[in-house]
Amino acid sequence: MREDEFVNLPSGRNLGYAEYGDPQGRPVFFFHGWPSSRLQAAYLDKDAMERGIRILAPDRPGIGSSDPLPKRRFSDWPKDVADFADALEIPRFSIFGISGGGPYALATCSQLGDRIERAAVVCGAPPLSADADRTHMHWAYRTLSGMKSLRRAAVPALIPLSKWMIRRGPHRAPMSWMLRSIPARDREAIHSGGGWDTVTRSYLTAISNGSKNLLTDGELYIEPWGFDPEKITVPVRFWHGLADANLPCEVARKLAKRVPESEGCWVEGEGHYSLAVFHSTEVLDWLKG
Repeated sequence: MREDEFVNLPSGRNLGYAEYGDPQGRPVFFFHGWPSSRLQAAYLDKDAMERGIRILAPDRPGIGSSDPLPKRRFSDWPKDVADFADALEIPRFSIFGISGGGPYALATCSQLGDRIERAAVVCGAPPLSADADRTHMHWAYRTLSGMKSLRRAAVPALIPLSKWMIRRGPHRAPMSWMLRSIPARDREAIHSGGGWDTVTRSYLTAISNGSKNLLTDGELYIEPWGFDPEKITVPVRFWHGLADANLPCEVARKLAKRVPESEGCWVEGEGHYSLAVFHSTEVLDWLKG
């Protein structure tokens, strides 16, 4: 396990990354969610080690230990991924894109298909631009995505509040109240071994560069993606919980239909967090092939 690594990209920017699992294993690039960072992949360390998988988890530009890239879009990410792989002398790899990392996984597949063996999209974010159907989204996401002025005012104010809540812990108010509002299966996942620590460490790293970079990353989800999922030729498998209250399975199914010959694993009873925690071994087994 190495969590504070860097590569210097040809552009001159630094890309920070963490490494988990088997250092000599088959490479799998882990694309973190939002608001999260490279440390989100820590929960895969033991399972990846047992399967001979090397997890490489880069921070996106402006997040955690990676330098920002002004005016970036999803379609800029594959170039960073290719340069990252070149720096580590990795010709081919698979991708594990989780939640907000899902669109980044698909964007990379659309441009680097000849270098990618397989891609897993786990509880992935669907298109959320103005012309997309947002009616089934979690109310908080729907509100923030639709009101730019509220979003720009709320996020900077929420960051210090969130730090205070995390310091108090998951069993004390107001965090305990918030956790009661999510499905019981998701609470079980968050309270599982290392769950709370992984989530909070990853989040605190994500916000370490302030609200501007966090918003830059987050607002990409409500803009047009800038690539065509219909043109992807990489084997892609979607995993999504039927009880996901953050990003409902219905929209994941619609996205999967746009990716040629993709497969869908729609899991009964699992939510947004529980699917990622309790079915990660299935994902790793499939990625290993």
